[in-house]
Amino acid sequence: MSIRKMSLSTQVSFLAMFSVLAFLSSLIVKATVSYGAIVYAITLLTGTLFVSRPFSATIISLIAGLLYSLQSHLFLLMLGTFLIRGLVLDIFFIPSGIYEKAALGRYNIPMITSAMVVSSFSAGLYQYFFLTLFLGKIVDFGAFIVSTIFLVGLISNAIAGYLVPKLIMPRLRGV
Repeated sequence: MSIRKMSLSTQVSFLAMFSVLAFLSSLIVKATVSYGAIVYAITLLTGTLFVSRPFSATIISLIAGLLYSLQSHLFLLMLGTFLIRGLVLDIFFIPSGIYEKAALGRYNIPMITSAMVVSSFSAGLYQYFFLTLFLGKIVDFGAFIVSTIFLVGLISNAIAGYLVPKLIMPRLRGV
């Protein structure tokens, strides 16, 4: 398979498109009190693997986070949740060569799934410990509900980490 070559303007267009889709899917996550996390995970991972360039996860997350901040009562405090997701994915994807392999149509599913789970967990820790416990900006719903939200987020991201490279990306590469 040959490396898919995209012009800079095409890359920027796809980054913008997936950023807006990630923002819209984050509204679904908000409306479902994090139980719709799989929608955001699929959108973020699909955009990241489709563009297949270093820091694409961080760029998509940054733009989606800025858009989300405009409608959130926490404004820029929510940006941290988005940035952590993108940065953790890039911390995993850049050294392990996930971007280069994705450009060739090859996907390391265990590494991608692990990165998705760790990025979700990291963002959840930021939101719970910093925004909820330290700043008191978000209501603490108690250990049971918080742990359920964490568990659903981790499972959703594990499923997305498997489904996107296995089912979605092969279909998108054909387009």
